[in-house]
Amino acid sequence: MQNEKGPEGMLTLVCLTCGKEKYFVDQPPGDVTCDRCGGTVFRNFFTPTSPDGATLSHLEETSRSMALDEESPDTTASDLEDLNNP
Repeated sequence: MQNEKGPEGMLTLVCLTCGKEKYFVDQPPGDVTCDRCGGTVFRNFFTPTSPDGATLSHLEETSRSMALDEESPDTTASDLEDLNNP
Protein backbone atom coordinates (compact mmCIF):
# COMPACT_ATOMS: atom_id res chain seq x y z
CA MET A 1 0.00 0.00 0.00
CA GLN A 2 1.34 3.39 -0.90
CA ASN A 3 0.81 6.63 0.99
CA GLU A 4 1.43 10.23 -0.09
CA LYS A 5 5.14 9.90 0.80
CA GLY A 6 5.65 6.79 -1.35
CA PRO A 7 5.67 3.05 -0.67
CA GLU A 8 5.87 1.85 2.92
CA GLY A 9 9.03 -0.03 3.75
CA MET A 10 12.41 -0.17 5.37
CA LEU A 11 15.66 1.23 4.02
CA THR A 12 18.78 -0.84 4.67
CA LEU A 13 22.19 0.77 4.26
CA VAL A 14 25.17 -1.61 4.07
CA CYS A 15 28.64 -0.16 4.65
CA LEU A 16 30.89 -0.96 1.68
CA THR A 17 33.98 -1.06 3.90
CA CYS A 18 32.95 -3.45 6.67
CA GLY A 19 29.43 -4.69 5.78
CA LYS A 20 27.65 -3.36 8.88
CA GLU A 21 23.96 -2.76 8.22
CA LYS A 22 21.87 0.21 9.35
CA TYR A 23 18.07 0.19 9.14
CA PHE A 24 15.70 3.12 8.74
CA VAL A 25 11.90 3.09 8.71
CA ASP A 26 11.65 6.87 8.41
CA GLN A 27 13.86 9.10 6.30
CA PRO A 28 17.56 8.55 7.11
CA PRO A 29 19.73 11.49 8.19
CA GLY A 30 21.60 13.35 5.46
CA ASP A 31 25.04 12.23 6.59
CA VAL A 32 25.29 8.61 7.72
CA THR A 33 28.50 7.28 9.26
CA CYS A 34 29.22 3.64 10.03
CA ASP A 35 29.37 2.93 13.77
CA ARG A 36 31.97 0.18 13.30
CA CYS A 37 34.56 1.59 10.87
CA GLY A 38 33.58 5.23 10.32
CA GLY A 39 32.88 4.67 6.62
CA THR A 40 30.55 6.99 4.76
CA VAL A 41 29.83 4.98 1.59
CA PHE A 42 26.82 2.66 1.71
CA ARG A 43 24.88 0.43 -0.66
CA ASN A 44 21.15 0.87 -0.16
CA PHE A 45 18.32 -1.65 -0.33
CA PHE A 46 14.62 -0.83 0.04
CA THR A 47 12.34 -3.53 1.38
CA PRO A 48 8.60 -2.92 1.09
CA THR A 49 6.72 -3.83 4.28
CA SER A 50 3.28 -3.99 2.69
CA PRO A 51 2.55 -6.40 -0.16
CA ASP A 52 1.77 -5.06 -3.60
CA GLY A 53 1.57 -6.64 -7.05
CA ALA A 54 5.09 -5.74 -8.13
CA THR A 55 6.68 -7.01 -4.91
CA LEU A 56 4.79 -10.30 -4.99
CA SER A 57 5.64 -10.84 -8.66
CA HIS A 58 9.33 -10.14 -8.03
CA LEU A 59 9.44 -12.57 -5.09
CA GLU A 60 7.78 -15.31 -7.12
CA GLU A 61 10.15 -14.85 -10.06
CA THR A 62 13.33 -14.78 -7.97
CA SER A 63 12.51 -17.30 -5.24
CA ARG A 64 14.52 -20.49 -4.87
CA SER A 65 13.58 -23.79 -3.35
CA MET A 66 14.77 -24.15 0.22
CA ALA A 67 14.53 -27.96 0.42
CA LEU A 68 17.83 -29.43 1.61
CA ASP A 69 17.47 -32.72 -0.26
CA GLU A 70 16.97 -31.17 -3.71
CA GLU A 71 19.78 -30.78 -6.17
CA SER A 72 20.17 -27.60 -8.14
CA PRO A 73 19.51 -28.38 -11.81
CA ASP A 74 22.12 -25.86 -12.97
CA THR A 75 24.92 -27.04 -10.67
CA THR A 76 27.76 -28.99 -12.25
CA ALA A 77 30.58 -30.90 -10.61
CA SER A 78 33.07 -28.20 -11.62
CA ASP A 79 30.89 -25.58 -9.91
CA LEU A 80 31.19 -27.51 -6.66
CA GLU A 81 34.96 -27.84 -7.08
CA ASP A 82 35.23 -24.08 -7.59
CA LEU A 83 33.48 -23.52 -4.27
CA ASN A 84 36.06 -25.63 -2.40
CA ASN A 85 39.09 -23.83 -3.86
CA PRO A 86 40.15 -20.58 -2.17
